[in-house]
Amino acid sequence: ILAISLIALLLVTAYADAEVEAENENEMESENEMETESESSISRCRLTITRRINSRLSKGVLTCPRVRRSRRHSHARKRWHHLNGAGYDVGVSPRGVIYVIGTNWRIYRYIGSKRWRSYGGIARRITVDNRNYPWVTNRHGSIYQNYRRWLRKSGKAWDIAFGGGKIWVIGANRKHGGFGIFRYLGNNRWRQIRGAATQIAVDPRGNPWVVNSYHHIFRYNGRRWYRLPGAANDIGIGPKGDVWVIGTNRRVYKWTGRTWTNKYGGAGFRIAVGPNGPVVIGTNRHVYWLHQVTNQFE
Repeated sequence: ILAISLIALLLVTAYADAEVEAENENEMESENEMETESESSISRCRLTITRRINSRLSKGVLTCPRVRRSRRHSHARKRWHHLNGAGYDVGVSPRGVIYVIGTNWRIYRYIGSKRWRSYGGIARRITVDNRNYPWVTNRHGSIYQNYRRWLRKSGKAWDIAFGGGKIWVIGANRKHGGFGIFRYLGNNRWRQIRGAATQIAVDPRGNPWVVNSYHHIFRYNGRRWYRLPGAANDIGIGPKGDVWVIGTNRRVYKWTGRTWTNKYGGAGFRIAVGPNGPVVIGTNRHVYWLHQVTNQFE
């Protein structure tokens, strides 16, 4: 009986071991199948993504993202540029040609690259017409126009300005607030309007803006005068209608339509304005031009 019991025990143990081995083999096969299925799923996913990308590329749908340039690093602003010259007065044509009355009272034309060319003649005040020819007054108040040669005009004046196709002057006849204001009619004829001033500029409509001996600023609309706020020593108007003055503190101001702003800085004695901005005779008598430049990625 004991022998039979031992044989039975051995058989049961062997059978149990066989079942354990079979279960382990089944688990290993199951794990291998799971790994195979996982790898197969990943491969199918990669293939699907690749096919979609190729499809979008062929249709032009898949593009690179648009990169916006920051406005802080690309912008246009204005700076004062020294034109390597000095003078007592300045004039700029509607086309942007610059003339100065030098510190020797001679007339010079700016030819670029900080170079000036003598134009001949001696004067005290200057303006430039739309053909780039200067008009001047000299120390005696005589008026001259240059058109290939100097031509004397009738009358006398202490300041002169061009704008809107018209020439205006501050005459030599003293009045309360300055001197008489005249418009040139052609053929050596002048017409005086009411009012008095010491400095003059002309807007694109051909109407004068003036500064009188009290430093008050006025504009003329063709019928009457209107006073503007502020006080000035000189005034200039560009062909685009932008109005600039030299304040009584010698700073440069621009008219905004309601008030004056000094946002661009600068200071001087005399001012003229062209299509590209004002040109100033600075407090050191040097010539400066407020010019717009584009700076990127400063």
